[in-house]
Amino acid sequence: MDMTLYELRAKPGSPAAAEPSPGSVLLVDDDPDFRGMVRTAFLRAGYTVREAENGNAALTILMDHPVDLVVTDIIMPEADGYEVILRLKEQQSRPPLIAVTGGSLRLRMELPGMARLLGAEAAFEKPVDLKALLAEAGRLIAARKADAAR
Repeated sequence: MDMTLYELRAKPGSPAAAEPSPGSVLLVDDDPDFRGMVRTAFLRAGYTVREAENGNAALTILMDHPVDLVVTDIIMPEADGYEVILRLKEQQSRPPLIAVTGGSLRLRMELPGMARLLGAEAAFEKPVDLKALLAEAGRLIAARKADAAR
């Protein structure tokens, strides 16, 4: 998987360096390399990041650590992304969800659509366009914060 990640950093002491975190994210994926790549992108964008290797671990983390956004793989052992989406959908106030999938080529057409039907606000196929993922994350978190302020 070839990907290029560009980084823009504010100069220390500049106003941009003192800006508050744009939010907190829980990354759920059984592939540690994918989690690491996405974690790095979110950290560089200023987010606080938690990680889980499967759906069960994610649900346990969410009991004690609320987050602003969940990014979950769909196909995982020990509770897949669909189960995470369905369990969170039961909650009255839940973070927005972005589903990602690297499933077989034949299934790729069905998995993201099913995730949206079940309640995910967005879905991406692997390899993920990190710039697009960060943009969608920012949009969803901003919309959630705007709704909470009303």
